[in-house]
Amino acid sequence: MEPSAILYPGAAMFFLTFAVIVNLGISRFRAVGRREVSVGYYRLYNEGGEPPRLRVLTRHAQNHFEVPPLFYMVLLFIYVTGHVTWLTVGLAWLYFVSRCVHSYIHLGTNNVSHRFSAYAAGGLVLGALWLSLLVSMLSSAA
Repeated sequence: MEPSAILYPGAAMFFLTFAVIVNLGISRFRAVGRREVSVGYYRLYNEGGEPPRLRVLTRHAQNHFEVPPLFYMVLLFIYVTGHVTWLTVGLAWLYFVSRCVHSYIHLGTNNVSHRFSAYAAGGLVLGALWLSLLVSMLSSAA
């Protein structure tokens, strides 16, 4: 397996996150222009508030900087240690897909139980990625 194959899901995750951030910036700019939120709110985030739809988008963007960094870390560790396999690449793509589903739900219907299911599935896949790395490292050390 080509070692760089593990980096492509990370790049895809970056572009998903980047799209969310651009969407947030455009949405905030438009909301200020429509006077739905005061530009002063963004000074200290304490003067007034955001409309509910914008608040969901803000929380979603923040969410991309909570658990996903653990995804980037495991990809780099897998790459650097040379433990790239079909399993790790498949799990990495599966994690990315789970994050796409989570984004679709969060920014769409925002059904909390569906959103949690997508989030939990991603967490399980991420755990499996870390476990796969650990098992691979331990077996090669023996």
